[in-house]
Amino acid sequence: MKTVILCRHAKSDWPEMTADIDRPLKERGKEDAAYLAGLLADQQFVPDLIISSPARRAQETAEIYRSKLGYSKEIRTVRSVYYEELGSLIQMIQGVEDEVSSLMVFGHNPTMENAVRYLLQMDTPFDMPTCGMACFESLSNQWKSFGPRQVYLRWLLIPRLKRKD
Repeated sequence: MKTVILCRHAKSDWPEMTADIDRPLKERGKEDAAYLAGLLADQQFVPDLIISSPARRAQETAEIYRSKLGYSKEIRTVRSVYYEELGSLIQMIQGVEDEVSSLMVFGHNPTMENAVRYLLQMDTPFDMPTCGMACFESLSNQWKSFGPRQVYLRWLLIPRLKRKD
């Protein structure tokens, strides 16, 4: 079985004169990421591999998860996770080494929400909020089989669950 958790980066800031790729997390984003990472840590979940976009906000989000989950390896930075088309994300996942059973990918919208819609074959809109996570499982033991009709949604978490708005 293969597990992938698609994660949108946490809430970010956009200071003046800052390039998109260099945008940092807001304090609320750091808190949301720590909270959701803590939920995974409570389940003793540690992925075999973490992949992140090179954008600062995605990298910072991934680092929070790395720390909370006790992930001791390097985070793999993959350029194609930064605002590439959906096909690039799916190809990247399908190219992961089969020794990896569980994978977390930290990226951006619209790619993350489009990936959820694609994998579930949804015709309706889907909103992946900042720091949202969607966990998909496949019964296949090969990443090359990862795609629609081969996976199911295990769970979906959003940070708003902890806030009382």
